[in-house]
Amino acid sequence: MRTVILTALLAFISMTSWAQKQIVWENPSAFMGSYISEFKINKVELKQTETVLHITANYQPHSWIRFAKNSYLQTPDGRKYTITSGLKTNEQETDLTPDSLFWMPESGTANLALHFQPVPLDTKKMDFLESEAEQDFKFWNICDGKTKEKLVLPADWQNVEYAKDETLPAAKIHKGVATIKVKMLGYKPAMKMSFYVGGFTPLGTAERVNKAVPFADDGTVEIKIPLWLTRQVNVGVEGLAYSELLIAPDQEVNILMKVTTDNKPFVAFKGYMAKTNMDMTKVKDTFGELLSDFAIYPKVKDCKTKEERLKSLQDIFEQRVNTIKKTEFTTAAKDLICMAAEEDYVKWTRHFVFNYSQFFVDDDGEIWMTQRNLSENMEKNKDMLTLTEEEQAYSWKYLNEPTSPCSQVFWETSIAAYDKQAVVKNPYNNELRCVQDVIKGDNEGLTNVLLATLKNEDCKNIVREYQAEQKRLAEELASKESVFFQKLDDVAPENILQTILNKYKGKVVLIDIWATWCGPCKAGHQVMKPWKQELKGKNIQFVYITSPTSPLATWQEMIKDIDGDHFYLTKEQYNYILNHYDSDGIPTYAIYDTEGNRTFKTIGFSGLDVFKNEVNKVLK
Repeated sequence: MRTVILTALLAFISMTSWAQKQIVWENPSAFMGSYISEFKINKVELKQTETVLHITANYQPHSWIRFAKNSYLQTPDGRKYTITSGLKTNEQETDLTPDSLFWMPESGTANLALHFQPVPLDTKKMDFLESEAEQDFKFWNICDGKTKEKLVLPADWQNVEYAKDETLPAAKIHKGVATIKVKMLGYKPAMKMSFYVGGFTPLGTAERVNKAVPFADDGTVEIKIPLWLTRQVNVGVEGLAYSELLIAPDQEVNILMKVTTDNKPFVAFKGYMAKTNMDMTKVKDTFGELLSDFAIYPKVKDCKTKEERLKSLQDIFEQRVNTIKKTEFTTAAKDLICMAAEEDYVKWTRHFVFNYSQFFVDDDGEIWMTQRNLSENMEKNKDMLTLTEEEQAYSWKYLNEPTSPCSQVFWETSIAAYDKQAVVKNPYNNELRCVQDVIKGDNEGLTNVLLATLKNEDCKNIVREYQAEQKRLAEELASKESVFFQKLDDVAPENILQTILNKYKGKVVLIDIWATWCGPCKAGHQVMKPWKQELKGKNIQFVYITSPTSPLATWQEMIKDIDGDHFYLTKEQYNYILNHYDSDGIPTYAIYDTEGNRTFKTIGFSGLDVFKNEVNKVLK
């Protein structure tokens, strides 16, 4: 009998102990994706009765967020544990009701507690999802911050060997296609990640590359980019990290990445310039703030004279170069970083007032950068570092070498503006830059002069090929009734708007002035798309107006998905219309009634309801 009682007592104690047991993850690790700056999971409590996520939300004051009532935690075995409440657990937290709008306080910060059905206490990792819809909140790989998970490499990525050194190739024109292949470890289809590549304009085109290509369900992505030269490009994944790497015509770059929370997602590289590309992912960790403008400002802030400021900037440049050269990076990586450092040095010494005037120190001693009151600050600081014409002259050490066109800063810097001997020192580099100036073609007279200066036959061929493609596009567009490309070029700027409106007499007209590179413009198109379907068959015409700042090939491709009439105007015509609307930016919209009277104008997308109301007023 005594044995039975003792056994029952021990069982009861064990059950009571288990019922009270809970696991706490303090400052857990989690991949927040695009919400990395908006949310932080401070603590996770795994209890026998429930699982609680303690979250800090940072959003604009008086804006709202909402967690759907169908939100859930998901464990690696695929099981889901739904949300039960958003009740606060202490006085620092605020109650939240799932599926209801939660309005952010004046501070822009709110501490919340999300309660879920209990996950097993031995759970090591979980995900939080509102749903698998792209716009819904998702926090991935939530786990104890102390957990160290071993990375398992695919068989073809084990024992990757790198070259001992690599050097940048001298610029040489070679037409081909660069290939980037990426494998993301730990990828889940619901993550809906995209791999970005861009930040540069390839030689032979006016179109800046900015591509975001979705990963396939198996965590792979492949991107192909036509090129004439080896180029430095920016790549990365939102919420993980970005880096610079080198790509080249007919060369392949293979990248192994991982979903991680430590801002170090690049695991390994293979293929073209693999060691250099791996080194470039380590720049931030290796140099910290040394290469940042935030490291320059505090050193020049307390200088009293022009001479002191100039000496300080020279010292910073030398320190950067010396530090770069001491690393174990490849020669190619060191050269790229030195080019960027030299561009920064020239930028600060030749345009000191502009750069310096963007910084300030707050009451807490923190350094900030802003363009607010920039004109006033520049006027106040105008005499801080003014160089004579003789002092302005500069002889490039890194940015006018045969290998320099590999670097992005080479294409962003006016090499000959500072070094009057630059063209003589490296005429081929100048020819390459002339190709881009000809293709941009902002000034027809200057374009013809530049074209006449080209001596290299390969450079001439790039221009000829570009011009032939533009001619082909123009002929193709000329045959389309709803597209007006070069059809109105002979109309005087002061008559162009009325000429367009005359085409639609008796109709309501909504004019949308935009450009292919304008994010808000494109966002407005997407928001309006369903509404335009509702208006099908009604007495309204959508008119889209752009200018040569929109690359022709990109414009031609984009307008296929924008229902309406499209006008590609000359720069003068386009600017006249913007001035007529007193507009200094895009998108700019205007609405005209059936009599041709303007009834509405706005700069920037005002929200779909505004447009609906304004159109309904004039639509009969």
